[in-house]
Amino acid sequence: MSIADHQDQLHSQAEIASLAGVSRATVTVWRRAPGFPSPERGGDSELFRRADVLAWMDERRVPRQLLRGDPDGTTYGVRARRALAERLPSDAGAPRPAVQNTRPGPRDADHVRELMGPLCDRVRGAGSRVDYVNLLASLHFLRRFEDSHWNDVVEVSRRGEGSDGAAALLRHIAAAVDEQLRLSGMRPAMRHALVRLEPRSYGDLRYVVHLVGELGPRAFDLMLDEYELLAGLDSGEFFTPRAVAELMVRIAEEDSADGAPLSVYDPYARGGELLAAATTWCARWGAAPHRIRVCGITHGRDTAPLATMNLTLQGARPSVFVSSGRPWAASAAFSGKQFSLVLSNPPFNMSDSTGEPRDEGSWPYGPPPLGNDNLAYVQHVLSSLAEGGVAAVIMPNKAGNSANRSERDIRRAMVERGVVKAVVALPDRLFSLTSVPVSVWFLVHPSQACDEILFLDARQVGVPVRGKRVLGVEDVRAVLDAYRGAGVHGGDREQSLAVPTALVTRKTVQARGWSFSPMDHIDAYRPLRSSVEAAYTEARFELELRKREVREADTAAASALERLEYEESLGGAAGRKTAVVLSDLCEIQAGPSYSLLKKHMTVIGGVPLVYPQNLRAGRIQELADDRHVTHEATRGLGRFLLRPGDIVCVRTGAMGSPALVRDVGVDWLMSTNVIRLRVSSKERAHAHPGYLAAYLGQPESVAWVRDRATATGAPSISAAALGNQPVLLPPYAEQQRVVEVLGALDAQSTAHSRLAAAVAATHAALVGRSMVSDPGEVPQPGPGRRS
Repeated sequence: MSIADHQDQLHSQAEIASLAGVSRATVTVWRRAPGFPSPERGGDSELFRRADVLAWMDERRVPRQLLRGDPDGTTYGVRARRALAERLPSDAGAPRPAVQNTRPGPRDADHVRELMGPLCDRVRGAGSRVDYVNLLASLHFLRRFEDSHWNDVVEVSRRGEGSDGAAALLRHIAAAVDEQLRLSGMRPAMRHALVRLEPRSYGDLRYVVHLVGELGPRAFDLMLDEYELLAGLDSGEFFTPRAVAELMVRIAEEDSADGAPLSVYDPYARGGELLAAATTWCARWGAAPHRIRVCGITHGRDTAPLATMNLTLQGARPSVFVSSGRPWAASAAFSGKQFSLVLSNPPFNMSDSTGEPRDEGSWPYGPPPLGNDNLAYVQHVLSSLAEGGVAAVIMPNKAGNSANRSERDIRRAMVERGVVKAVVALPDRLFSLTSVPVSVWFLVHPSQACDEILFLDARQVGVPVRGKRVLGVEDVRAVLDAYRGAGVHGGDREQSLAVPTALVTRKTVQARGWSFSPMDHIDAYRPLRSSVEAAYTEARFELELRKREVREADTAAASALERLEYEESLGGAAGRKTAVVLSDLCEIQAGPSYSLLKKHMTVIGGVPLVYPQNLRAGRIQELADDRHVTHEATRGLGRFLLRPGDIVCVRTGAMGSPALVRDVGVDWLMSTNVIRLRVSSKERAHAHPGYLAAYLGQPESVAWVRDRATATGAPSISAAALGNQPVLLPPYAEQQRVVEVLGALDAQSTAHSRLAAAVAATHAALVGRSMVSDPGEVPQPGPGRRS
């Protein structure tokens, strides 16, 4: 291993003095000299990047009276390099790379769930959950090393006790991690995060150390998932799902004829997930990750240490820089450097660009519009490609077909120079904090110019999970197979039902307004008989499934009604009703003021806000334009969060039926325009939330609210006025029976709605089936061809 493998390490002023063989006072004098590198803050100290300091010392000869046996003309840079060669760490001190082609196991998932359960709150105390996840990541990072770091942590954890012992252990962990981050060229960052934790007991902290010690090598992925969930990252910092990263790397691998890349770059590295996927690719090809240049720029000081730890655990020696500027600036890290593989998921604008072309900067494909960096990032990616290199960059779909003239001109130039290899449209809601639909653009160096562009429509792959769409192993394989098949079989290949494709010439792209949207190209081709036959078969299968569900729901609803009527016939079901008002049953909480929410609101992350328009058919429903409040701000708004069983009513606006909080809406935040009813603890044995929500949703109850809503610009009702609404309560057992029947009827209604949709789909599939000719009779498109 050479000194070049460690050029990005950071050194204190004392360490610089030791390497150069001078006093600290001499380094203090050097710092006043022209051109001496500027320090970077690392916690409470100032640190200097090794490469910059060595370059400066290379220009300074050691005075003869200070040579100490050195040859005449020796520079301080030569002396420092010689000292470094004697001190270089061996590979024995490197982390054990995660086992390739493995995923976190069930045991890892169980341990992480336990770590993120009640144990999290007991250990973090006044600290944040993000601070706690940083503790878990730090411990796991140390655990993967072969040297004494982890053993020291375990030993310290065994002999400590009390709050002083907990503080000492946290400081020890932070110091060990910060030292490793510094050796990787990353500013120390964990001390300030971990000292904010206040464990309730030393035993809890020691148990955390034990559980992390039991985790497997790929558990860091689970920790990144938790970090993203808890941190409320904004659009610039949400992480790229591992399946998307895998897909980008696997398709890039298909176009790399020379094997594993020698260098990898991400100009917006986030948590290092794309660079980590590339490192795994290198290992698959038999390349040692620590011999590959792995470089990245991140704009998040909190996520930068996670990126460095993530990559180091892969066996890489990453160079990850924190920057607040644009990567295409002349002074940016890696400016002018070129790489074999470039991967990126940059921040993007989600609407049509309206700005005029910018007049600064060098843009080989045309100046991007002011205020929109979508195609600025794309051009930076292309300029960072070495000859023979490949790239994959995530772009919002709008970037592919925007009407802005400068963006259209850029796309035209990219097509004419043949740098666009393929575009894959992905499903929406792939990311935790935004529903923006995106595509992956696969690009090549101009020396490998492409005459055709392959478009793939993968919007239908994946499965919905808790409001997101998640890609599985089979989904990645389906897209990869479609990509491979299109390249091998060309126009003779029938369409994939899940991932249709089209191989389009430059002339066809021009005819369609230089659009990079797969939908603009794939929809232009008529499906083959086999595709519509498959669609019809699927529709018929769905229809039979929904018919069976309806039969089951009809039977369950009829049975529930019969039971209720039978019990009523016995005279034991209908008890005496008690007249009360809402304020006797519920805690009534109006939503927070708009001024309290305004400064913390965002459209791309945080905790969702519940508005009147979210109240639909007695439930909370997600909307595409949900607005949110940052996680950080939510800590002070806990009394406005929703729990299961809460009833949400309209406070201001069109008065309608309230909604009962079930699965959707839990831990969401009330907006200013709603009021929450929560059955008080002393009344839970007398009032069932489901019954109360149904009662308040009746036309008579809604009319009562409308009559009392004041009309001052918009109808509104106060919490005090709502508290006077009368309610008739039967005995609790009868309420439960009514709720059970209502649930069965709701399920019956849902089943019939699904059946109606399946009937409509079958109708459309039948029409399509009757209108499509056999393959030989399908008119062939002009310049492009089906694939």
